[in-house]
This record gives sequence, structure tokens and C-alpha cells, in this order.
Amino acid sequence: MPHHTHQTNQFAPLGLFQLSPAAADLVLLGDLTGRYAAGSYTRLASDGRTVSLRADRQGAADHGHRITAAIACHVARAGGTADQLTQLLLHPEHEGGRHARSIALRSGEARALNYIHRVWNSAAAVVSSTRVPGSRHEAYEVLAALRDRIETTPWRGERGRTALRVLRAHLNFAETAGGPLHHASERQTAEEAGISRTTLRAVYELVLKPRGWLRRLRVGHGREGSTWYLNQGIASGHGAPASPSRFRTTQYPPQPGT
Repeated sequence: MPHHTHQTNQFAPLGLFQLSPAAADLVLLGDLTGRYAAGSYTRLASDGRTVSLRADRQGAADHGHRITAAIACHVARAGGTADQLTQLLLHPEHEGGRHARSIALRSGEARALNYIHRVWNSAAAVVSSTRVPGSRHEAYEVLAALRDRIETTPWRGERGRTALRVLRAHLNFAETAGGPLHHASERQTAEEAGISRTTLRAVYELVLKPRGWLRRLRVGHGREGSTWYLNQGIASGHGAPASPSRFRTTQYPPQPGT
């Protein structure tokens, strides 16, 4: 019996829908490759330049939340429910639910259920208003085109160079998420870009959002990162976003004037 077929069948006793192989692996085995760990275990030091290690508990909580959010998105895309997500995460043999179960052990089941429903509401809201690229290959094509556009755009002055670092950080998060739609907190992004949060906010408001590179679809709370959409930016020398056909299949069609 093929490996993934065996895994998917393990959901049958719980009455759950069939998940993709990648989603099943994440639920059953956790983040074996470290794909969701980027930036979780480091922080920007007080000098604003160097990166230092974060306390294990903080890093593990951040990493665990990113895994939980990813599973919630998989469940939402597959047409699941909050109850089915809860069953997946609280099942004692599912490594992907370790973070939710640790909250239950540490703070009680009610706190864990509240957390799961908060993550579910965020995932469901995003998934309901987005379109996923037709294939993984298509998503990678979109991100490759975005990287090419980012790297070939002139970034003048110190502010421009800082904006480029921030965009590269978001691109890394988008590649981890598998498409332009991704989650990232201010702290994660500032650390990934090697800048302070104050500088990050200035770059968001003065450069990246006005010029169409980034849209914040949902503001995060606490350790839960904001939901972002990485776009192709405004064409140099023109007043409107460029719109090559390859971008029409991205996860979230940008709306005019936002």
C-alpha cells in the first residue's frame, strides 16, 4: 500500500475528509523539514543589527503556531470544519497538534479550544476569499516571477535598500507558504530583514504598501502573524500596477484602490 494512502486512511475512523499528502504529513508527523521554523528561534538583538537566539519556549510556541495555522488552512481548503480541525489537533498521536495540546495542558482545554477557533476563523476567512494557483508548479512560477521583478526593480537610497530587504523577507515567507498569500508577524519580518520594528513600519507605510508590493489582509494579534499578500508592485515610471498574465492566477486577485 502506498505510504500516503495508508496515512490518509488513518483519518477514516474520525470521519474526516481526505487531506492532501503534504497536509497529512504535517498533521501526522509535524514539521519534519523545518519549513515552518524560519525566524522562530532567533530575535534581533538590542543593537538592531545582530541576531540572537530566543528562549526555547518562545521559539517553540512561535513555530507551533505557524504549523497550526498551516494545518487550519489545509483543512479550510479541503472544505472541513472547525470541529474537524479540533479533532485533528487534539488527537494524541498527531504531532502537528502538539502546540494546541500543550496549550490545553498548560492553560486548560477551554483556552486551547478558544485558540483553535481563533486560528480557524482566520484561516477560513482568508481561504474563502482567495484562489489557490492551479498547481504547485504554477505557484512556484508566480513566486519566481515575483523574485525576478523584486530583484530587477531599482531600489534607490537607504530607504530603498531597506525596502528590498523587507520584500526579500516576505518572499521567503511566501515561498515557505507556497504562494503569495502568507503569514508573518512584525517581529518575524524585522528579524528576517535585520532591521528594527520601527524601521519596518516606516518602510511598510512609506514604500511597500503605497507602491503596491504588499497588502495586509488581516492584522495579527500577539504571536499570531498578520496575513499578507505579496504583489508585483507598481511598474517603474507608471501610475498603475503591472499585470502580466501569469499573475492573474495568484491566490488573491488584488482589488483596485487598495
